[in-house]
Amino acid sequence: RPRALDAVGAEERKGRGVHYCATCDGAMYEGADVVVVGGGSAAIEEAVFLTRFADHVTIVHRRDGFRAAQIELDEARENEKITMKTNKVVKEVVRGEFVLKEVILKDVVTGEEEILPTAGAFIYVGNDPQTQMVQGQIELDEQGYLVASEDTKTKVPGVLAAGDVRTKAVRQVATATSDGAVAA
Repeated sequence: RPRALDAVGAEERKGRGVHYCATCDGAMYEGADVVVVGGGSAAIEEAVFLTRFADHVTIVHRRDGFRAAQIELDEARENEKITMKTNKVVKEVVRGEFVLKEVILKDVVTGEEEILPTAGAFIYVGNDPQTQMVQGQIELDEQGYLVASEDTKTKVPGVLAAGDVRTKAVRQVATATSDGAVAA
């Protein structure tokens, strides 16, 4: 499940200005300014995708450096419709009368706040594994992923972990289906 944005007003505005899928909701922002929150590959790829519709996309990332691949970052940096703001987090999401009005950013280094007008916010701050049903039965790492080796075996005999709930470096459809094949 996509990790929720930890900001005042974000949960109340989910689906009404705060979104977790640019492919699903990006076309609603034709000619608007939007924000993408995150610094990984998904955030950068979706920011570039949103430039098909939005007039401008601002990427907000809590760190100075990005986790995305260099080729993705280069494409985003070369796109004149994209601006990057680093060392900033979204503190609050402010709704206008009918649409999102702005986000309030906080600089994680200086503590200074900045108001950024925007019609929509797209959130890519990670995912939370849905492993609650096995909690206390199978070892989980600190993020809640099932601890399993590359052969998908957990420490519980006969229990295998396949897909994006397993501890691994890359979580994509290709690796999830490979896990399934290995487990089978």
